[in-house]
Amino acid sequence: MDLLTTPDLPGRTHRDFTALFRRHLSAGEGADRLARFGPGQATVARDAVALLRETAPELCTGLFRHARYLVAVDGPDAFDSASTREIPGAAFVALRCMRTPERLAEAMLHEFVHLRFYDLQMTRSVFVPDYDTHTAPTVAPEWHRDSPVSRWPVDQALAAAHVYVHLAAWFERRARACPDPGLERSARTAEFRASSLLDKVARSAHLCLGPAGVDFLNWLTGVHRERTAPRAAAGAPVPS
Repeated sequence: MDLLTTPDLPGRTHRDFTALFRRHLSAGEGADRLARFGPGQATVARDAVALLRETAPELCTGLFRHARYLVAVDGPDAFDSASTREIPGAAFVALRCMRTPERLAEAMLHEFVHLRFYDLQMTRSVFVPDYDTHTAPTVAPEWHRDSPVSRWPVDQALAAAHVYVHLAAWFERRARACPDPGLERSARTAEFRASSLLDKVARSAHLCLGPAGVDFLNWLTGVHRERTAPRAAAGAPVPS
C-alpha cells in the first residue's frame, strides 16, 4: 500500500486522482480537497498498519491485498473516510482521522473492507444481472431513522453489513488487548448493526442477489452468528 503523499504534483497519476476524486467523491468546489501527508501523518499511518496486523492478523492481513493507495482529504465538508468502485484500490481518509493510530486503523479497516467487496463484485455474480441500485428494494436501519437518507438499497445494506461484521470483530479484539468500556460498547453496537442488516438483506435476497451473492450472504451470516452465538445464548443486551 502506498501513501499519496503529495497529490498536487503535476504527474499524470496525481492529476488522475484529483480528477477522479472531484468526479466521484467530492462534496463540491471549496468543500474538500486532496491533502498532503506530512511526516506526522505518515508515522501515524505506519503505526495504524502495525496495529491492524498485530491486533487481528487473520482478520486484517488479507485486506491489504485490496488496498493500493491511502489518500488524505481535508476541507470544511470533508467526509471521515470513503471509497468507491470507480477508484479501485484507493481509500480516502480525512486528516482529522489521522491524529491517532487507533482512529486511522478503524477508518482503514472500514474502507479496506469496502474495497474487498468492490473487487468481489468485479469477479463474481454478487447481484442479479438487472440489479439497479436506484430501483432496488430498500431497508431501513434503525439507527438512521432520523437521517435524511433513512432507507438504503440492498447493495448498500450488504456492503455496510460486511463492514460491521469486521468492525465488531476488530473492536472485540482491541477490547481484549486493551480493556476499555468504550471499545466494548463499539463492538456491541457494530454487532447489533451487522445482525440487523444481515437479516434485512436476507428478506430481499431472492430478488437481488446472484448465486455468488447468496453464497456470500450465507457465509457472512454464518461467520457473524458463530462469533456472536455465546452472547446471544446468554441474552446479553446489545445497543443500537
